[in-house]
Amino acid sequence: MKPGAMDKCSQGLESRHALLQVTGMTCSNCSFAVERAMKQLKCVERCQVDLINGKASVQYRPSLHHGQFTAADLCAEVESIGFDASVLQDLRSSQMRSARATLNLRAEGKGAGKGEVTRELHCMEGILDVTEDCGELAINYDPYRCGARKIVSDLRSLGFEVELVEALKPKGEAVPPGLATAVVLTVAVVVFSDVLPCFKPLDKMLHKHIVPGLPCVTVILGVLATPVQLYCGSRFHWGAYHAISTGVWDMNVLISLGTALCFTYSFMVTFCMIVASHLGVECKAPPPSYFETPCFVITIILVGKYLEAWARGGASEALQQLLALRPHMAHFMGEDGSYEVEDLPAQLLQIGDTLQVFPGEQVPADGLMISNCGFAEFDESLLTGESRPVRKKKGDVIIGGSKCLTGRTEMQVEKLGSETMLSQIMSLVETAQLNRAPVQRVADSVARIFVPSIVALSFLTWMTWYLLVYTWEVIPLSSILDGRKSSWPELDKAFFVLEHGLNVLLIACPCALGLATPTAVMAATGVAAKCGILVRSGAEPLELGSRVKAVVLDKTGTLTVGRPSAVSAAVVCPWALEDHGWQQLLSTFRQHAAALAASRKLVLDVELPTVWVTPDEDGSRSRSPSCNSEASTTASESEDAQARLRLPMPGSSASLARENLRQEAEKALWWAVGSAEISSEHPLAKELMDVAQQKARVPLAKPTNFENMTGVGLHCVLPGDLKVAVASAHHIFTKGCRAPHSLVAWAEAQMSVGSTVVAVSVNDVALGAVALRDKLAPFARACVAQMEMSGVQVWMCTGDHRAAAEAVAKDCGIDKDRVVAQALPADKVRVVKSLQENASPGDAIATRAIVAMVGDGINDAPALAAADLGVAIGAGQNVTVDAADIVLVRNDLRDLLAFFALAKETLRTIWFNFLWAFLFNACSIPLAAGIFWRYRVLINPQIACVLMLGSSLFVVGSSLLLKRFVPPQPPSLV
Repeated sequence: MKPGAMDKCSQGLESRHALLQVTGMTCSNCSFAVERAMKQLKCVERCQVDLINGKASVQYRPSLHHGQFTAADLCAEVESIGFDASVLQDLRSSQMRSARATLNLRAEGKGAGKGEVTRELHCMEGILDVTEDCGELAINYDPYRCGARKIVSDLRSLGFEVELVEALKPKGEAVPPGLATAVVLTVAVVVFSDVLPCFKPLDKMLHKHIVPGLPCVTVILGVLATPVQLYCGSRFHWGAYHAISTGVWDMNVLISLGTALCFTYSFMVTFCMIVASHLGVECKAPPPSYFETPCFVITIILVGKYLEAWARGGASEALQQLLALRPHMAHFMGEDGSYEVEDLPAQLLQIGDTLQVFPGEQVPADGLMISNCGFAEFDESLLTGESRPVRKKKGDVIIGGSKCLTGRTEMQVEKLGSETMLSQIMSLVETAQLNRAPVQRVADSVARIFVPSIVALSFLTWMTWYLLVYTWEVIPLSSILDGRKSSWPELDKAFFVLEHGLNVLLIACPCALGLATPTAVMAATGVAAKCGILVRSGAEPLELGSRVKAVVLDKTGTLTVGRPSAVSAAVVCPWALEDHGWQQLLSTFRQHAAALAASRKLVLDVELPTVWVTPDEDGSRSRSPSCNSEASTTASESEDAQARLRLPMPGSSASLARENLRQEAEKALWWAVGSAEISSEHPLAKELMDVAQQKARVPLAKPTNFENMTGVGLHCVLPGDLKVAVASAHHIFTKGCRAPHSLVAWAEAQMSVGSTVVAVSVNDVALGAVALRDKLAPFARACVAQMEMSGVQVWMCTGDHRAAAEAVAKDCGIDKDRVVAQALPADKVRVVKSLQENASPGDAIATRAIVAMVGDGINDAPALAAADLGVAIGAGQNVTVDAADIVLVRNDLRDLLAFFALAKETLRTIWFNFLWAFLFNACSIPLAAGIFWRYRVLINPQIACVLMLGSSLFVVGSSLLLKRFVPPQPPSLV
């Protein structure tokens, strides 16, 4: 088979990911109907529906369907159940994981249709997908394989006239169709039925009969009400038809059934009146018709749905604010290397472009600052939650969407489209709406039986009142008329019976139940995003965050600032070269330094106290440093040990050759350390590499056979077949490396005062060690105390040695019994699982508890995945940490407290919304059914509609109060 054919075959077998814009959904039953319709298709593997934003995410495999199947077929399926749908995106699963950007064009020319333009685009390299909507093309492409300007240029060279257009706007819930018509006609109905009859001459004219039994006013009201019922209310009637046909009854059934009954009743009354007149029945006044009732009901509901959509849009205000951060234009510096600046649409930017950003402007894309202007300050508050201006210098990353405050800046574009931090944040906020919380699933189950139950209850109400009025005659006509005179008493009795059933249909509110969770989640995720807290897994983390019983904190980068600095070093004296592994290292270092002598750059040496330790005379393998804090050396003893280990400083009497050898050995050892750490992402690696570059004073070498020993260190091979390991002192000293007792003693002394010690071995011989110390993170102690006060157990789990871990725990106020040191990733997973069973590690198993794990998202990935709530802290631009449920952009534990507080407030709001929906229906349905009729407490269908819509608006308004959430500040503790 040809390679091209194989690619096409694999593409056909690969699943695709379609994003659909769905309009017309009003409650959880609607979203459930869409989800069920999608899942009934054999080729659909997964479907998630976002009610608030009106989107459906569908993963499908075309090869499972008989014949060709595309995203357009998914839209057709959605439309078949009564909703409007359009394709926003349709990509292969592999393309979803790759970088992509969007270009919006209108292309014409050569007399060709859009089909030819689309075919030409698909032939270009790097084009992922082309979507057409209203004559405009949305082109998804890989910005690393092709550029937007090249796409435009290629289309123009093929003879197409290309015009850049604004990004395609999703079809949201704007003004409902027919709303204006319904309002105008309903106002006219009010005028003719209630206003004009107040004037006697006009009242006489309105009650003139066109034909016997048919007065003018009835004809006028019927003519005005018919378009309201059939046109303006068609969305409810079609929705009811599709809801009944699919078996998922929603509020459309209630509205359609209620208005249709009332409208039909009015026509039947009119018809009976005409027949009665022809039969010679005389009447002083026409019978009451109720054409105004369906007009009022439909108009009130359309207005209410518009207000509800507007209010729901307020819940996604944070998303709109993020969208507004994208500037439309960029100041582009020419590709020819000139400094001529031209304004270019931001859609046409390409990787590597050089841009200028002026004070007061938004940054168009992620990139690196390349100008030599010193410092510039940027406002990143809407992206990271950092309220203070962030200072940037040359080489720093500038985030797209941030605002330049001071200094004209030049930058180079590094990321576009889906790879930018702004796009990733927006994607996370939108994705959060697709997953349902457990509490929402319960509400959805109730909502699915709610409407059929209300219809049954309404029928029961009709039957009860029919028996009371007609069969048992418990309620006399005089009570129904309540002192009023009537020419058509039987019709009054009939409508009296009908009205109570209509009220039950119209006042019951499934929407309040369906909106209780998604509106609160949307508002909460928006508030969280403003605070630099990104909820990745939808509503469930918010529910779990409100019930956390234990928090496991990593040490480095969580309780500490994550920027450890080297405070001291120990190097084995390079005597007895052949016995202690120095010979091969020095030989390789000399060759490397000589080869690169011409390319050396002048670097300033870093001041780092260095202790020279003497090798053991017997060369025996050393013991490991003690991990027991009680057996560790005290601080004063460590100072005495270091004094005994120091050699006299070289003086005039010292051998110059020995001094030079010692200096060269130190450089060689740091060169090996720095070269080994080049490929490491660990927080310690950057500090070691920075010190190594300054101490070695020669360019570092590229390692081969690099292996990262998770939670321990690394080993690799450097030029000259040097097997180098840089790992924890405990690992180096206990895993077969020869180490002098003096080096082990120095390491123990450093660890006893809380330092992290990293040892270095070359060809299985320990030649040195470095002591590093990290500062305690600001507010770490206050945050730990706040969590303990709120009843959350705080644990620390770290790969560092026991002494360093306990020193940090003491500073933070964590009990030493809750410190787990020298833990590998698998050990952290075991700690999390043990705490989930509500027991300390090693204790008996009890009731399961909710456990949160807080770490850097890289080394702690297994523990983050095992925890009920995985929190990646200090992610910066890396906001898509796969194993985390929550991403804290800043390295600040206060954000963790803010999330817990927001989660509790969100769950409190959701339960309050549920309570309101339950109490409203529990109280209003009996009222609508006429249970208080004896006390003359009655409502009509119009009031029932207003109350129903008021219930939905109350729930949405309650959720919007979350936007006023203010993160709590822990009390300052000394």
